[in-house]
Amino acid sequence: MYFKDFPKFLYDFKYDNTDQTKMSVVRDITRNIRFRKEVLENYTLYDEYDIKDGETPEIIAEKIYGNPEYHWIIMLVNQRYDYITDFPLEYPALIANTAEKYNPILYSLAGDWRFADGKIYVKLENLADSAELEYLTTPVPFILKGATTEHGNFTITDIFGAPGTGLNEITQEFYATTATTGTPTGDLTVTTTLREYEPLYYVNADGYQVSADQPGVTSVTGLEYEEIQNEAKRRIKIISPDVITQILKQYKELM
Repeated sequence: MYFKDFPKFLYDFKYDNTDQTKMSVVRDITRNIRFRKEVLENYTLYDEYDIKDGETPEIIAEKIYGNPEYHWIIMLVNQRYDYITDFPLEYPALIANTAEKYNPILYSLAGDWRFADGKIYVKLENLADSAELEYLTTPVPFILKGATTEHGNFTITDIFGAPGTGLNEITQEFYATTATTGTPTGDLTVTTTLREYEPLYYVNADGYQVSADQPGVTSVTGLEYEEIQNEAKRRIKIISPDVITQILKQYKELM
Protein backbone atom coordinates (compact mmCIF):
# COMPACT_ATOMS: atom_id res chain seq x y z
CA MET A 1 0.00 0.00 0.00
CA TYR A 2 2.90 2.38 0.72
CA PHE A 3 3.86 2.47 -2.98
CA LYS A 4 0.31 2.40 -4.36
CA ASP A 5 -0.02 6.18 -4.68
CA PHE A 6 3.52 6.86 -5.84
CA PRO A 7 3.50 8.66 -9.22
CA LYS A 8 4.26 6.72 -12.39
CA PHE A 9 6.36 7.59 -15.42
CA LEU A 10 7.55 6.04 -18.68
CA TYR A 11 10.99 4.42 -18.76
CA ASP A 12 12.97 2.79 -21.59
CA PHE A 13 14.44 -0.60 -20.66
CA LYS A 14 17.11 -2.35 -22.71
CA TYR A 15 16.58 -6.09 -23.07
CA ASP A 16 18.18 -9.25 -24.44
CA ASN A 17 21.65 -7.63 -24.30
CA THR A 18 20.88 -5.55 -27.37
CA ASP A 19 20.38 -1.87 -28.14
CA GLN A 20 16.65 -2.45 -28.43
CA THR A 21 14.49 -0.78 -25.80
CA LYS A 22 11.03 -1.37 -24.47
CA MET A 23 9.03 1.41 -22.86
CA SER A 24 7.28 0.52 -19.63
CA VAL A 25 5.25 2.33 -17.00
CA VAL A 26 7.04 2.25 -13.63
CA ARG A 27 6.52 3.80 -10.21
CA ASP A 28 8.86 6.54 -9.05
CA ILE A 29 10.37 4.77 -6.02
CA THR A 30 12.84 7.63 -5.58
CA ARG A 31 10.04 9.51 -3.84
CA ASN A 32 10.31 9.52 -0.06
CA ILE A 33 7.85 10.03 2.78
CA ARG A 34 8.87 10.56 6.42
CA PHE A 35 7.11 11.76 9.56
CA ARG A 36 8.11 15.25 10.65
CA LYS A 37 10.33 15.48 13.72
CA GLU A 38 7.68 17.31 15.74
CA VAL A 39 5.26 14.46 15.10
CA LEU A 40 7.77 11.84 16.22
CA GLU A 41 8.42 13.82 19.41
CA ASN A 42 4.73 14.44 20.20
CA TYR A 43 4.03 11.79 22.85
CA THR A 44 0.31 12.55 22.83
CA LEU A 45 -0.05 11.06 19.35
CA TYR A 46 1.08 7.54 20.12
CA ASP A 47 1.28 4.74 22.67
CA GLU A 48 4.12 2.33 23.31
CA TYR A 49 3.85 -1.32 22.33
CA ASP A 50 6.05 -4.35 23.03
CA ILE A 51 6.44 -6.66 20.04
CA LYS A 52 5.77 -10.31 20.85
CA ASP A 53 7.60 -13.25 19.30
CA GLY A 54 6.28 -13.97 15.83
CA GLU A 55 4.67 -10.55 15.34
CA THR A 56 5.45 -8.74 12.10
CA PRO A 57 4.54 -5.13 11.25
CA GLU A 58 1.60 -6.54 9.26
CA ILE A 59 0.30 -8.52 12.23
CA ILE A 60 0.62 -5.51 14.52
CA ALA A 61 -1.13 -3.25 11.99
CA GLU A 62 -3.98 -5.75 11.73
CA LYS A 63 -4.25 -5.90 15.53
CA ILE A 64 -4.15 -2.13 16.09
CA TYR A 65 -5.71 -0.67 12.94
CA GLY A 66 -7.68 -3.59 11.55
CA ASN A 67 -5.69 -3.49 8.30
CA PRO A 68 -2.31 -5.21 7.71
CA GLU A 69 -1.58 -2.83 4.80
CA TYR A 70 -0.95 -0.05 7.32
CA HIS A 71 2.29 -1.78 8.36
CA TRP A 72 4.30 0.95 6.63
CA ILE A 73 2.95 3.52 9.12
CA ILE A 74 4.40 1.49 11.98
CA MET A 75 7.74 1.22 10.19
CA LEU A 76 7.93 4.93 9.35
CA VAL A 77 6.93 6.30 12.74
CA ASN A 78 9.57 4.08 14.36
CA GLN A 79 12.13 4.81 11.63
CA ARG A 80 12.64 1.10 11.13
CA TYR A 81 13.03 0.14 7.50
CA ASP A 82 14.61 -3.33 7.56
CA TYR A 83 12.54 -6.37 8.47
CA ILE A 84 15.60 -8.37 9.57
CA THR A 85 17.81 -5.95 11.47
CA ASP A 86 15.27 -3.44 12.81
CA PHE A 87 12.81 -5.83 14.46
CA PRO A 88 13.31 -8.47 17.17
CA LEU A 89 14.04 -12.02 16.09
CA GLU A 90 12.40 -15.07 17.58
CA TYR A 91 14.82 -16.87 19.86
CA PRO A 92 15.71 -19.80 17.54
CA ALA A 93 16.49 -17.32 14.74
CA LEU A 94 18.49 -15.16 17.15
CA ILE A 95 20.58 -18.17 18.21
CA ALA A 96 21.25 -19.15 14.59
CA ASN A 97 22.11 -15.60 13.46
CA THR A 98 24.38 -15.04 16.45
CA ALA A 99 26.26 -18.30 15.85
CA GLU A 100 26.83 -17.30 12.23
CA LYS A 101 27.90 -13.76 13.16
CA TYR A 102 30.46 -14.82 15.75
CA ASN A 103 31.74 -17.85 13.84
CA PRO A 104 32.32 -16.64 10.27
CA ILE A 105 34.09 -18.85 7.78
CA LEU A 106 37.67 -17.65 7.23
CA TYR A 107 39.51 -18.55 4.03
CA SER A 108 43.18 -19.18 3.44
CA LEU A 109 44.00 -19.03 -0.25
CA ALA A 110 45.50 -21.93 -2.14
CA GLY A 111 49.26 -22.09 -1.53
CA ASP A 112 49.01 -20.21 1.77
CA TRP A 113 48.74 -23.26 3.99
CA ARG A 114 51.00 -26.30 4.38
CA PHE A 115 51.83 -29.48 6.30
CA ALA A 116 55.09 -29.91 8.21
CA ASP A 117 56.29 -31.81 11.29
CA GLY A 118 52.90 -33.39 11.92
CA LYS A 119 51.12 -30.03 11.87
CA ILE A 120 49.07 -27.93 9.49
CA TYR A 121 50.19 -24.29 9.15
CA VAL A 122 47.87 -21.51 7.99
CA LYS A 123 49.08 -17.99 7.13
CA LEU A 124 47.12 -15.39 9.06
CA GLU A 125 47.56 -12.54 6.58
CA ASN A 126 45.33 -14.31 4.08
CA LEU A 127 42.50 -14.99 6.49
CA ALA A 128 39.55 -12.60 6.63
CA ASP A 129 39.50 -10.78 9.99
CA SER A 130 43.03 -12.08 10.61
CA ALA A 131 43.93 -8.82 12.36
CA GLU A 132 41.68 -9.99 15.18
CA LEU A 133 44.16 -12.55 16.50
CA GLU A 134 41.86 -13.40 19.42
CA TYR A 135 39.79 -15.25 16.85
CA LEU A 136 42.66 -17.74 16.53
CA THR A 137 43.74 -17.91 20.17
CA THR A 138 40.51 -17.98 22.18
CA PRO A 139 39.96 -21.50 23.57
CA VAL A 140 36.95 -22.47 21.46
CA PRO A 141 36.42 -25.42 19.11
CA PHE A 142 37.37 -24.97 15.46
CA ILE A 143 37.07 -26.86 12.18
CA LEU A 144 39.59 -26.82 9.34
CA LYS A 145 38.45 -28.07 5.94
CA GLY A 146 40.63 -28.48 2.87
CA ALA A 147 41.91 -31.00 0.35
CA THR A 148 45.15 -32.58 -0.80
CA THR A 149 46.00 -33.88 -4.24
CA GLU A 150 46.83 -37.33 -2.83
CA HIS A 151 43.97 -37.93 -0.38
CA GLY A 152 41.15 -35.57 -1.38
CA ASN A 153 39.03 -33.71 1.16
CA PHE A 154 39.88 -33.69 4.86
CA THR A 155 38.46 -32.20 8.07
CA ILE A 156 40.41 -31.36 11.23
CA THR A 157 38.67 -30.50 14.50
CA ASP A 158 40.42 -29.22 17.61
CA ILE A 159 40.33 -26.39 20.16
CA PHE A 160 42.23 -23.13 19.81
CA GLY A 161 44.69 -22.87 22.68
CA ALA A 162 44.78 -26.63 23.33
CA PRO A 163 48.12 -28.50 23.32
CA GLY A 164 49.35 -28.92 19.75
CA THR A 165 47.77 -25.68 18.55
CA GLY A 166 49.31 -22.25 18.60
CA LEU A 167 50.57 -19.19 16.78
CA ASN A 168 54.03 -18.92 15.27
CA GLU A 169 54.90 -15.29 15.99
CA ILE A 170 57.79 -15.29 13.51
CA THR A 171 56.03 -16.71 10.45
CA GLN A 172 52.60 -15.43 11.54
CA GLU A 173 51.08 -18.85 10.97
CA PHE A 174 48.48 -20.59 13.05
CA TYR A 175 49.18 -24.30 13.48
CA ALA A 176 47.36 -27.41 14.68
CA THR A 177 48.54 -30.98 15.11
CA THR A 178 47.23 -33.41 12.51
CA ALA A 179 47.95 -36.80 10.99
CA THR A 180 46.80 -35.48 7.62
CA THR A 181 49.53 -35.24 5.00
CA GLY A 182 49.82 -34.52 1.30
CA THR A 183 50.10 -31.67 -1.14
CA PRO A 184 47.62 -28.85 -0.38
CA THR A 185 45.21 -28.00 -3.16
CA GLY A 186 42.53 -25.33 -3.26
CA ASP A 187 41.45 -23.02 -0.46
CA LEU A 188 41.28 -23.91 3.21
CA THR A 189 38.35 -22.85 5.42
CA VAL A 190 38.62 -22.15 9.14
CA THR A 191 35.47 -22.02 11.26
CA THR A 192 35.02 -21.74 15.01
CA THR A 193 32.01 -22.96 16.97
CA LEU A 194 30.52 -21.68 20.23
CA ARG A 195 32.54 -18.45 20.04
CA GLU A 196 29.36 -16.52 20.83
CA TYR A 197 29.55 -17.93 24.38
CA GLU A 198 32.95 -16.33 25.00
CA PRO A 199 33.19 -12.99 26.91
CA LEU A 200 32.71 -10.01 24.62
CA TYR A 201 33.24 -7.32 27.25
CA TYR A 202 33.01 -6.78 31.03
CA VAL A 203 30.79 -4.57 33.20
CA ASN A 204 31.01 -3.40 36.79
CA ALA A 205 28.25 -3.46 39.42
CA ASP A 206 26.76 -0.27 37.95
CA GLY A 207 26.55 -1.78 34.48
CA TYR A 208 29.35 0.31 32.97
CA GLN A 209 31.79 -1.34 30.58
CA VAL A 210 35.24 -1.74 32.16
CA SER A 211 38.42 -3.70 31.58
CA ALA A 212 38.57 -7.35 32.57
CA ASP A 213 41.17 -6.77 35.27
CA GLN A 214 38.89 -4.54 37.35
CA PRO A 215 37.63 -6.07 40.65
CA GLY A 216 34.12 -7.46 40.80
CA VAL A 217 33.47 -7.38 37.04
CA THR A 218 30.93 -9.53 35.21
CA SER A 219 31.48 -10.85 31.72
CA VAL A 220 28.97 -10.34 28.93
CA THR A 221 29.14 -12.95 26.18
CA GLY A 222 28.42 -12.33 22.54
CA LEU A 223 25.09 -14.13 22.84
CA GLU A 224 24.10 -12.12 25.92
CA TYR A 225 24.95 -8.90 24.08
CA GLU A 226 22.83 -9.91 21.09
CA GLU A 227 19.96 -10.84 23.42
CA ILE A 228 20.13 -7.37 25.00
CA GLN A 229 20.10 -5.70 21.57
CA ASN A 230 17.23 -7.91 20.41
CA GLU A 231 15.09 -7.11 23.46
CA ALA A 232 15.68 -3.38 22.96
CA LYS A 233 13.95 -3.65 19.59
CA ARG A 234 10.66 -4.81 21.11
CA ARG A 235 9.43 -1.41 22.30
CA ILE A 236 7.87 0.60 19.47
CA LYS A 237 5.59 3.60 19.02
CA ILE A 238 2.02 3.07 17.84
CA ILE A 239 0.23 6.04 16.29
CA SER A 240 -3.26 6.37 17.70
CA PRO A 241 -5.93 4.83 15.45
CA ASP A 242 -7.86 8.10 15.82
CA VAL A 243 -5.37 9.96 13.59
CA ILE A 244 -4.77 7.25 10.96
CA THR A 245 -7.36 8.72 8.59
CA GLN A 246 -5.64 12.12 8.76
CA ILE A 247 -2.22 10.53 8.12
CA LEU A 248 -3.50 8.65 5.07
CA LYS A 249 -5.08 11.83 3.71
CA GLN A 250 -1.83 13.80 4.05
CA TYR A 251 0.11 10.93 2.49
CA LYS A 252 -2.11 10.95 -0.61
CA GLU A 253 -1.84 14.74 -0.89
CA LEU A 254 1.96 14.62 -0.74
CA MET A 255 2.11 11.95 -3.41
